[in-house]
Amino acid sequence: MKDIYVICPGGFVTGGPELLHQFAHGLNERGYNASMVYYPFDIDFVVPEAYKHYNVGSMRLNNDVQKKNSVVVLPEVLTGFSRLFKNARIFIWWLSVDNYFCDLPKGFRGWINTFLGRNTHINIQKMGRFEHLVQSEYAKNFLAQYGYQSSKLSDYLNREHFLNKFNIEKKQNIICYNPKKGSEVTQRLINQNLSLSFIPIQNMTAEQVAELLARSKIYIDFGHHPGKDRIPREAAMAGCIVITGVKGSAGNDVDIPVPRKYKHNEDNPSFFADVSRTIQVSLINYELAIHDFDDYRVLIELEQHKFNEEIDEFIKIINY
Repeated sequence: MKDIYVICPGGFVTGGPELLHQFAHGLNERGYNASMVYYPFDIDFVVPEAYKHYNVGSMRLNNDVQKKNSVVVLPEVLTGFSRLFKNARIFIWWLSVDNYFCDLPKGFRGWINTFLGRNTHINIQKMGRFEHLVQSEYAKNFLAQYGYQSSKLSDYLNREHFLNKFNIEKKQNIICYNPKKGSEVTQRLINQNLSLSFIPIQNMTAEQVAELLARSKIYIDFGHHPGKDRIPREAAMAGCIVITGVKGSAGNDVDIPVPRKYKHNEDNPSFFADVSRTIQVSLINYELAIHDFDDYRVLIELEQHKFNEEIDEFIKIINY
């Protein structure tokens, strides 16, 4: 049986690292030997407390990881690490598209360049020797532009998002948003709708985010969507009307399959007027509008089942 090594940033508790742990957990539950290999490689990391419930262990980078016939899974931001695994079968997992072109968190870039002695990225046009996994339809379409085939390996929300059905009686006329995305657009919307209550999702624990979403009627999300984002799905499950732009993964109806009337093109001259109107109508008719997202919530509830099917397909691929 093949050994599988999932390369992951150490000490991070965010959506991407959690998905990497979920993947290794799924493999181990099927009897495979999947381990997390945390970087920076010269630091002894352990599995974060938040992920201890997953059936997954960790190990340092060593000759076993680099041996022939092992399988190494690299997030798209770490393609340069492929140089360390010349004997392994390498899969690039595109958890996002846009992040491939961005800098890593402060401190990591310098360490990686020092460790590798060169830039951490492999040019997209030189990735033909790799196999590709995609978390989103957006990533699948992106790779297809370069002639690369890919296999879907998406993600799912934790079960806590399904335990309590949202309560309409507790909803308030609150519009919440992620200030890290589309901040200029959102600020202009706020300035044009001063009578409304906008609350940013920032400096909050997971419990505080859940509590805010439970009170809010609307979640807005503009700017680039680098992959199949989690917060829109969390918002939908919390009973929020989700209003987005059309950049990145929001541009297709697979990654964010909300009705088109809730998606607005930022390049349209009437964009701000259109969004403001959608917000106003949604607040007034919330109890009717929320049913526009019934199908979206059903799809979100089925994601873990779909993810398990995709892991089974991955196993078939590595055993072929």
